[in-house]
Amino acid sequence: MSDLAFASAGWLAAAYRRRELSPVETTRAQLERIEALQPSLHPWFTLLGEAALDEARRAEQELSSGRDRGPWHGVPIGVKDLCDTAGVRTTAGTRVRADSIPTENAAVVVRLREAGAVLLGKLAM
Repeated sequence: MSDLAFASAGWLAAAYRRRELSPVETTRAQLERIEALQPSLHPWFTLLGEAALDEARRAEQELSSGRDRGPWHGVPIGVKDLCDTAGVRTTAGTRVRADSIPTENAAVVVRLREAGAVLLGKLAM
């Protein structure tokens, strides 16, 4: 696939397992695309660039050592700013929660992280 931004999660997962692509390579490509488009589109409320790369490195190491958490392992994702993410500002698009930093993850975030998904950041509401 020439543009990783349009790759499906299933395609990425299969490419990782065939060792044709790495989670780090995919995450870097996604972060570069975000950087290019964010100024005009503003879809990302909070970007977790370095943390996402750390998660991608961890996923790559796990996959290389035979630990496979399933089809989301190493796949970069974003979650809406409505979903609580421990240690990351979660405003739900409101001024009332402008400074809210949850101490726990929402259930969906817990499940995605357990499945090895790479959290790129929080998407605007």
